[in-house]
Amino acid sequence: MQLNKTNENARAEAIKIAEVAQLLWDKGWAEATSGNISLNVTSSYPNIHLDFRSSPMIHLDSRLPALANNYIFITAKGARMRNLAQDPSSGLCLIKVSKKGDQYQVLFEDQEHPLEPSSEILTHLTIHEKMVKAGNGNTAIVHAHVHELVVLTHDPELRSEARLNELLMGMHTETAFFLAEGIGYVPLVAPGSPELAKANLKSLKDHTVVVWEKHGVMAIGKNVHDAFDRIDILAKAAGIYLASRSLGLSFKV
Repeated sequence: MQLNKTNENARAEAIKIAEVAQLLWDKGWAEATSGNISLNVTSSYPNIHLDFRSSPMIHLDSRLPALANNYIFITAKGARMRNLAQDPSSGLCLIKVSKKGDQYQVLFEDQEHPLEPSSEILTHLTIHEKMVKAGNGNTAIVHAHVHELVVLTHDPELRSEARLNELLMGMHTETAFFLAEGIGYVPLVAPGSPELAKANLKSLKDHTVVVWEKHGVMAIGKNVHDAFDRIDILAKAAGIYLASRSLGLSFKV
């Protein structure tokens, strides 16, 4: 993607995505090519329907009419957060959804260095459609491999939404304040599978953060920093629990 061809508002959003990518890398939550980020930037293109007939249309397995003519940034397949943080154009795609919501185009692609959206694109777009329909102002999705949370899901006693909420909401006063609705939980399923996408979408109906067993976490927010904050707060609670356990403290779960 050639960022110099996007407008000023879109470039500013791309920089914010790069900032979160750096945070994920610094935290150790985006090893190798793991993690992905997406952001609906349709508001950066008010009443503009750009003509990109030279960009091929890519079919979607599901029709998402609420996303018709929407513009969305999404990290590219194989992108490394540490590289994206330094140069957003190295790992960020701008896509436009078709007027029927059943196809999309990758815009501003550099033909010498073509990028392909994350393999989780359908999961991201399905969530974006639900957020547009809800009209609650949420536009961002962040997925990361948060080791503090992954560790907890290795404990059979904590592999339930109720038990994780009971534990984590009591670890730090700010956790319940920022995540008043609690967190969702998805039992172990294959990464990138339709089963994971379906279970995750269902959990996000009532939560803004969902923990995936032995995998990671996904959060939504009004912007990418908002979504990251939710993950960061939850990771702090998990870290406090693990540190307390290392001191020999016990907790009734």
